[in-house]
Amino acid sequence: MDASQHEQEDIWTRGWTMFSTPKEEVMQLFAPLGEVLIQPAGITFTAYPFQPALVCKQTTITASDIINIGINAAPPSIRIGNELIFVPATLKRELLFYANRHQIPLVERGYVWDLLLEPFLDTEYTPETHQRLNGILAGYGLSAETIQVIREEVRIQMLKYNFDTMLWEWVSLGLLDVLSAMRPKYDTDQFADFYRRAMEIALLPGKSPPSVKSEV
Repeated sequence: MDASQHEQEDIWTRGWTMFSTPKEEVMQLFAPLGEVLIQPAGITFTAYPFQPALVCKQTTITASDIINIGINAAPPSIRIGNELIFVPATLKRELLFYANRHQIPLVERGYVWDLLLEPFLDTEYTPETHQRLNGILAGYGLSAETIQVIREEVRIQMLKYNFDTMLWEWVSLGLLDVLSAMRPKYDTDQFADFYRRAMEIALLPGKSPPSVKSEV
């Protein structure tokens, strides 16, 4: 391994020591989605973990509130205005019935946060990977400088989230993961600002098909 490869692989763990996070903080990194009840008249959210979310203020949403549903996302997500609301994967079938009943569009979302968070997976991150991801993210309008700034902001929290919790995720980290990781770091106002910016990134236009068909 040459020096440039070693430097690229080490840059994301620099200044961080594994298993140094206090147990209390580790526990705060987990953000259960609470309870979701899907009924013909609407979808009700109880104990949703992200306070800036609309469903923490308006706990029941109706079909008219929903722009589209990412039924194949992990977990499924509902778009309301300029934010995505998560629904536990165990309710995917019920959510699909709801979407079909109310003729809500189903979409495949771009996985912008998955690409941004790849350096923090439990897998090798090479200079070749770095260049490939930057090229894809450029298609979403993100410059190399912007990508670096975003990753630097979330770096320590994502390392804590994936390794100090012993999650060891090696396939994919996404929007839900970064919101869960950043929530303990920021105060209420700071997290509200991060939540807004995270949603803007998650909703960047991509090259994914505008709609998909799912069978019940």
